[in-house]
Amino acid sequence: MKNSSLRKIKRVICIVFIFLTVSCILYCVQWKDDMLCKIEIRTQLEKEDAGEYAYSLIKEMEYFPVYSDRTGEAEYYFENGYGAGRTYGGDRKHEGIDIMSTVNKPGCFKIRSVSDGIIEKAGWLELGGYRLGIRSRSGIYYYYAHLDHYEDGIKEGKHVRAGEIIGYMGDTGYGPEVTRGQFDVHLHFGIYTMKADEEVSLNPYYLLEYLSDKK
Repeated sequence: MKNSSLRKIKRVICIVFIFLTVSCILYCVQWKDDMLCKIEIRTQLEKEDAGEYAYSLIKEMEYFPVYSDRTGEAEYYFENGYGAGRTYGGDRKHEGIDIMSTVNKPGCFKIRSVSDGIIEKAGWLELGGYRLGIRSRSGIYYYYAHLDHYEDGIKEGKHVRAGEIIGYMGDTGYGPEVTRGQFDVHLHFGIYTMKADEEVSLNPYYLLEYLSDKK
């Protein structure tokens, strides 16, 4: 009986040791991948001459802006379309990333705030439709455009938390208020920072990739 008990104890210790070893390896791999992603983000921001914002962006952006559809009805996807040409309202460059839906149906995805902040702008904008501009404590401005409608209680001056639902993906914009259907349902997500007393856009693509992998 004594030998049998000792064998059981040894077996348990061995299992615990293997579990802890595997957990440690997986943690180290995850930590390494996370660090490589952050380095890539810093490198990209430095190319845009905005490296000083890297720490704030990585720290305060806690959530991907589109909340996954738990019903499985739709999926979202995005590509690096920052800087692509646009013609509505005159020739210009795309100042954000479009997060598309596999279902062209307004309201199919909830939109959430990527960070804590104050809603600085809400309401209709010809180019952005129903949009929201949220200013974080660090001064970074996060822009959400083409919303179908807002979540109840969302208005200018409201403080929102990271992860809080702020609206629903839509296809509004490119015309007078309530214009819809000029393009497929999507969220336009932009980031703006100050440079030489002027607000300029940054490419959110690598930050969105990082947040998407973390979801």
